[in-house]
Amino acid sequence: MHKLPHLYRNRFGVYYLRLILNGREAKKSLRTKNFAQAKIYALAFNLEIATMGSPKATDFSVDPDALKKLDLVLPDGTQLRDIKNDEDVRLAKALVGDRLTAAIPTPSSLDFPILAPSVMAAIAAQQAATAPKKRGKPFCDVVKLYAKEKALDNTPRTITAKQGAFDDFVAKTGARPMDQYALDDAVAYKNRLIEVGGSASRINSKLSYLRDLFAYAIANGQHFGPNPFENAKVSSKSKLEQQKRSYKPFTGDDLKTIFSPDTYTVRMDKPGYRWLPFLALYSGARLEELASLALSQIQKDGDVWFFELVKAKNSNSLRRIPLHRTVVESGFLAYVDKTKGSGATQLFPELKPGKNGHGKNVTRRFGDYLGEIGITDDRKVFHSFRHTFIARMSARNVHPAMLMALVGHYDQAKVDFSSPHFTNYQHDKTLAELKQTIDLLDIELPLRF
Repeated sequence: MHKLPHLYRNRFGVYYLRLILNGREAKKSLRTKNFAQAKIYALAFNLEIATMGSPKATDFSVDPDALKKLDLVLPDGTQLRDIKNDEDVRLAKALVGDRLTAAIPTPSSLDFPILAPSVMAAIAAQQAATAPKKRGKPFCDVVKLYAKEKALDNTPRTITAKQGAFDDFVAKTGARPMDQYALDDAVAYKNRLIEVGGSASRINSKLSYLRDLFAYAIANGQHFGPNPFENAKVSSKSKLEQQKRSYKPFTGDDLKTIFSPDTYTVRMDKPGYRWLPFLALYSGARLEELASLALSQIQKDGDVWFFELVKAKNSNSLRRIPLHRTVVESGFLAYVDKTKGSGATQLFPELKPGKNGHGKNVTRRFGDYLGEIGITDDRKVFHSFRHTFIARMSARNVHPAMLMALVGHYDQAKVDFSSPHFTNYQHDKTLAELKQTIDLLDIELPLRF
């Protein structure tokens, strides 16, 4: 058998291709000590040179006669002898690709640019065609694995919302192995959501959940193509239409009506129903952040009482919120002491956690109450207390950095923290600073708490 040109083994047993490029010697590691694998790459390289013709071959200081007369013995015993012309080379290439695929590592893993692209592509294509295909797990099994992992940092409410999106997707597209879903399925699903009249925010939420699921599947070897939901989202025009339907803050007249002594205590007759709207108004906190509070999260540092939010919507939402002076002067702290004395651990022990958290019944009762007192705008809901807090604090010219620290809205993607005006406020906010800021909120209610 003719010795392959260019193949070189160093003293550590690693094989190299040794070339003469423009009169200078160059070596490129094949990253293997296995002679069979090294021989395959050397063969592929020499076959490629053979197809170039003598003008380009001379750039490598290669004997054209040697290139046109190769005898090869493949690892499985097959012999290729007296390769003389281009047709022989073509047949040899076909045989090499067919017989030696299993012996060749994935080209991309070698990062080896010396081999011609046509050779690399041929090897990769042959590998893809002949390698046994691993079927992905069923969609529902991947969802279970995903949910188990995401439970480490997602709230139960978020997990439930994601599961709903996944169930809806399977209902509309059919259950299959995870790796059998493609871009067409994502586009078809998005279009179906639009056809049934879903809002932009709701559609984008479902699509983002699926995008995250498929990213997980790709990272864990259960999907082998691009993420089908990578660019699946509704148009910006639809988003603008949705923004017109966003929540509205309560007006001064709304607040007087809501907290009327004649109706509020009668209808909002449990501790959670009674205290949560009041606390939301004076803190800007989300319903679930307040409804799930443990008594241990109500703390005092020096003269400042505060909520310690340790589990919230996201990492930006973990924060300390000082109690507004109106809350401190109300009967709230007396209620806290009484609840502690009962042996309870939660601030509102009557609120039991469910799939949507602790606040489901509060939302329902408060929504019914709004309808009963004549506030029927569907953009005014419990979450409007948060909008009211932010709107009122903004009207008092509270610096955005301080306001965002109170409400947990640090969003690096939407705020330019590089401006000198903003960076001056980028430090850990002390409780005293936050307390001074939150007490700027000035709302008088007709009801004494």
